[in-house]
Amino acid sequence: MTSPELDRARGLLSHLVSEPEATMDDYRRLYDEVLANFELPADAEVEEVDADGVSAIWVSAPDAAKDEVVVVVHGGGFCMGNAHGYREFGYRLSKASGARALVVDYRLAPENPFPAPLDDVVTAYRWARRQDGVRGVTFVGDSAGGGLVMGALVKLRDEGDRRPEAAVVCSPLVDLAGEGDSLTTRAHLDPLPASALVEAMGSAYLAGREPKATPLASPLHADLSGLPPLRVLVGTDEGLHDDAIRLADKVRESGGEVDLEIGEKMVHIWPVFNFLPEAQESTERIGAFLRQHLGTSTQV
Repeated sequence: MTSPELDRARGLLSHLVSEPEATMDDYRRLYDEVLANFELPADAEVEEVDADGVSAIWVSAPDAAKDEVVVVVHGGGFCMGNAHGYREFGYRLSKASGARALVVDYRLAPENPFPAPLDDVVTAYRWARRQDGVRGVTFVGDSAGGGLVMGALVKLRDEGDRRPEAAVVCSPLVDLAGEGDSLTTRAHLDPLPASALVEAMGSAYLAGREPKATPLASPLHADLSGLPPLRVLVGTDEGLHDDAIRLADKVRESGGEVDLEIGEKMVHIWPVFNFLPEAQESTERIGAFLRQHLGTSTQV
């Protein structure tokens, strides 16, 4: 038995693949139709900004701290989605963490393949770090946004930047080689064919590159040592289940600190679906994790 709310979430994910002959423009429209279900509360503070050439939106819940930032990186298979559609998720993250959310409107593939989306995420992070009074910056990303967060963490480490205080990835898309068993073993449970994210949209993002030879795009194949504290969320009923577990295991094996939350009967990116009680609860846990690590952000 599933709840009406979970049935609704499953229906929205199914809507993304409801047009068999869909073009990329169609997929973007379908994803926007899904995101239109998440209404921004009236007390949200919203401001569109230019983050050093990258479009982004500040979203703050009442009383959010001005000196702490959550950089939010939306999902959509590297090819769909936008910051506007993720304002409500940014609001909930701001409310739960007590920090301002900066929702990044990175460039999309296939028009802008790797490394353009990743470069935009890194640029927005660096811009947030430079804002007056900011003392702590964290990341949250879902699906492809989770893959971009992981790639950004590796790139920032390699280029000598101050690392984020913490990062959270929900249903992260981190293995574009498609080697996770659950892509097939859990396909019957998942209303969204995860293999399509890996094969079609992952290929659009890579633009001919080999996944394992491009670890910043497929970060499960990167050196994952020296990263900030990480929280990984995944549902039992999604094709990316095994990739999330493999990611958490590799971070631990590399000496990192990682929390893993597995949502029983939950589907892809379930924390985004604000009408799900489980989404509200998981967002509160994400906020507590971010608050815990932002509390140490005076350390460089």
